[in-house]
Amino acid sequence: MNKNVLIFSLLVLGFVSCSKKEIFRISVNLKSADGQVVYLQRIYDGETVDIDSVIIENNTALFKVTKSSNLDAYHIFVRGWRRALPFFADNKDVTIVGDFQNYNDIAVVASETQAMLDTFNVKLAATDMDNQSFMILETISNNPSSVLSPYLLYRYKWAFELCEIKQMVQNLSPDLSTGYLDKVMEYISMQERVDVGQSYLDFTLNNIEDIPVSLSSLVGQSKLLMIDFWASWCPDCRKENPNIVAVYHDFYYKGFDILSVSLDTNKEAWLRAIEKDGLVWPNHVSDLNGWNNSASVLYGVAFIPQNVLIDANGNIIAKKLEGENLRNFVKDYLK
Repeated sequence: MNKNVLIFSLLVLGFVSCSKKEIFRISVNLKSADGQVVYLQRIYDGETVDIDSVIIENNTALFKVTKSSNLDAYHIFVRGWRRALPFFADNKDVTIVGDFQNYNDIAVVASETQAMLDTFNVKLAATDMDNQSFMILETISNNPSSVLSPYLLYRYKWAFELCEIKQMVQNLSPDLSTGYLDKVMEYISMQERVDVGQSYLDFTLNNIEDIPVSLSSLVGQSKLLMIDFWASWCPDCRKENPNIVAVYHDFYYKGFDILSVSLDTNKEAWLRAIEKDGLVWPNHVSDLNGWNNSASVLYGVAFIPQNVLIDANGNIIAKKLEGENLRNFVKDYLK
């Protein structure tokens, strides 16, 4: 063989080999999903970005992804899901199998990091509620250099106080840089802006009659105003509603008022829940954007039910109160 031809052939083989090494595959098999578009997503600069999309045919879809040094989580998302499905690829082939209509039973076969996440999820489910926060903290503390830790910290940020989150961030490896860490830092910044002692942040949302209502129009009209973040689809919210109704009935005449902000996406379900739960105060607002509700994003709401209590001067004086803690605070404040 001619020497030049041999060299060219070797180069071609080398390029093909390198090309194969630069690609990994994400195979998606979702029953009942024919014709749906599945989106592949990642977090960049604090925003979730669609990086590719495929129409599902015969319940299957395939993504070919370029390998990179960034080992942060990917997501897949199909319209109709409440949230995207995160997973860790570690630049290795991924298989995702399940039913489009049964999100919670979708299985991901992927990398070592994904295996760690799967093991964590099993252990967390078997841990009683009182010890779950400790288990999350222990996992993050034991894996300061893993991309899994910022993901877990962001996913379970609701389980920790702001000071605890800051401490966990400080304990992470300084070389660790991921989209989820950016999201954690953004969350910390949000929480600092709406912490107890800060002035309220204004927002405007439509009420049940599609009339815009601003928070600023209500601040100062009562001695104590509570912003209540909730949704009709939230079991814990519906469980807490009778307590909120009782507190309202007992203290509204002393100057207690409520602005309910719903994270619903379905207006009819929202209205039915208001009526069924007897939420008789007049101010109910929503933009029907679910977890993307603009007011909840502004206040860094990571779980519901959640509330923020504002005095007549517009200062935030308490947060995240429920049950007897809410009743006792309102009672003591309005003495």
